[in-house]
Amino acid sequence: MTTKLPVVCVSSLVPRLAAVVRQLLPAAEILEATPGEDGRSRIPANTEILFGDTPTIITCIKDGHINLQWAQSTWAGVEALFRAFPTPPEGVSITRMGDGFGRLMAEYVVGNILSRELSVVKFSQQQQNNMWDKSPAEDRRMLTSITLGVLGVGSISTEIARLSRAVGMTVWGLCRAKKQSRPEFNRLTTVGNLCEFLAGCDYICNVLPSTTETQDLLSGDALSCCKSKSPVFINVGRGGIISEESLLAALENGWLRGAVLDVFKEEPLPVNSPLWSHPKVTVTPHISGPSVAENIAEVFVRNYEKYVNNQSLDHVVNWEKGY
Repeated sequence: MTTKLPVVCVSSLVPRLAAVVRQLLPAAEILEATPGEDGRSRIPANTEILFGDTPTIITCIKDGHINLQWAQSTWAGVEALFRAFPTPPEGVSITRMGDGFGRLMAEYVVGNILSRELSVVKFSQQQQNNMWDKSPAEDRRMLTSITLGVLGVGSISTEIARLSRAVGMTVWGLCRAKKQSRPEFNRLTTVGNLCEFLAGCDYICNVLPSTTETQDLLSGDALSCCKSKSPVFINVGRGGIISEESLLAALENGWLRGAVLDVFKEEPLPVNSPLWSHPKVTVTPHISGPSVAENIAEVFVRNYEKYVNNQSLDHVVNWEKGY
């Protein structure tokens, strides 16, 4: 007797996502949502599993889709879910995209570190001015001399640590509670040792989610601990980790020598923000972890196999922890 597989509906702005899922799950029934006259996606009534963007998941649950048992989001962030549902919705499991962006975000972080260490922007500016200047850079360092501190030790942080160590950097990880050592990190420490952690880093990379515990974690004078090494701050987590005023003050005081910002408390970043024109700041429009169909489909398929085999799903959204 053959067990009937659950019906999957894909509803996402990610190009080719449904086609890639069909290739990876040829035996499954994979449907695609259709656009309605009101612009909302129409989810087939027999859908048991929804693989889609968070706004579609929210709408589907609020509409009372009675057959829906599991919704896998294509997004890593969960703030929109918490705003829509103050408590976990009944009868449906929701999982976030935990692994689909790790390698891409790791390349973004390492790429920006390399860009700064090799003075890519400076030489680009010299080219624009037809300037040939071979003056040795006093601050040029080998990656083997650099310590990268990563705020967070989840799947994305681990991928950043893995790639950074592969190119020679020393990597420290900061977590909420004491954890066993991990091969991707040279050292793990807890938030209670935040000042000591910050003081030892040449680059600080935030990957933490937005929770009550992480909000404004680096605001105020928290970064004064960095004044001896004056590291570069890279933010690929969430903008709420530090206020704009605190970040600008840290740059002005020399606690930070620069900042690479991909996420902001308000997005898009307002046109009148001083961050746009600050000489020590690099701004990118939340693109460190782009959605690539093959990457996020693989994450879904791994969870799908667990679902059909009655196993616990990965990256289940936790309302108590806030991610």
